[in-house]
Amino acid sequence: MTGAMTGAMRRQLVTASLALAVALGLASIAGAGACRSEPGVSGCPSAEAQGTPIDARVMAFLSAARSLHHEADLHEKSNDARGALGPLERLIALPAPAAVEVDEVLADTRARLAELRLGLGDLDGAGRDVQAGLLRVQGATYFRGHLLEVEGLIEEARAAGLADAGRGDQAAAARSKAMGLLEEAVRVQQGVIEHALPAADGG
Repeated sequence: MTGAMTGAMRRQLVTASLALAVALGLASIAGAGACRSEPGVSGCPSAEAQGTPIDARVMAFLSAARSLHHEADLHEKSNDARGALGPLERLIALPAPAAVEVDEVLADTRARLAELRLGLGDLDGAGRDVQAGLLRVQGATYFRGHLLEVEGLIEEARAAGLADAGRGDQAAAARSKAMGLLEEAVRVQQGVIEHALPAADGG
C-alpha cells in the first residue's frame, strides 16, 4: 500500500469536502435570501457576487470526484491497477472550480495516480503527477506532506533500479534525495499536527 490512504478513506475525504461545500452553499443561499428580504441591509453582496453558481460547480465537481475515485477502487479490487488510472485521469481533466476543497481533492488524486504509476514501474510519470499535485497545495497541509512522501518513495524505487544497474553513485544520490523528501514530509505533517493542537485543546 506504500502508506497510501485506502479507497474508503479517500471517499470519506471527498464526502467531507462535499458536505462542507453544501454547507457553504446553503449559507450563501440563506444570506442571499436575507438580502432580498431586506434590500437596505448593509454589507449584502450584489447578485453577481453572491456566488451560488460557483458553490454549485464545486459541489458537482466533488460529487463527480467521489464517483470517479470509487470507480478506481473497483478496478484496484480487481487487481487492475492500470484500469484504475482511467477514472482518475478523467477526474484531473475535469474543469476545476476555484476552491480549496477542489485543490485538495486534485492534489490527493495526483498522489493516488503517482502511487499507481509507481506500482506499474512508471517512475517518470509518477514524478510528473507529484509535481502537478504540489502546485495545488502550499504550506503545511496533509496533502502536501503526502505528496512529498510519495515523491520520497519514487526516489527510493529509482535508487533500487540504479543499484541493480550497477550505478552505485547515482543510486546513493537517489537514496539521499529519498531520505530528504521523507524527512520533509514528516516536518510538514508535524506542522499540521502542531497547528491543530491549540484548536483541539480549546486554545
